[in-house]
Amino acid sequence: MAKLAEALGTEVRTRRKARGLTQAQLAEATGLSEEWIRRMERGAGAPSFDALEGLAAALDTSVAALFTAMPDRESRLTRLFAVAADLSDAELAWLEKVVRAVVTKP
Repeated sequence: MAKLAEALGTEVRTRRKARGLTQAQLAEATGLSEEWIRRMERGAGAPSFDALEGLAAALDTSVAALFTAMPDRESRLTRLFAVAADLSDAELAWLEKVVRAVVTKP
């Protein structure tokens, strides 16, 4: 459950920032406390159904969209492969170098 709470918090934070809202403004729009918004965005708190509805309304989205933006590993890999499939050989070689650099631990 912790991973789901973290993913939801990240999605809420991303959507909040995209709309140019502060945590205080989102708290005011939802009737939740600013401290609760901070905790939820860190994944330290799980919202109730009522809170989810308020968050979705304040962020001009649906409750489902707050969760569908969190693809599982297989979906991420499928999307990544689809993007990579359209690259030229040179671009693909560059992408492979970048990925290897990112995952190589010092």
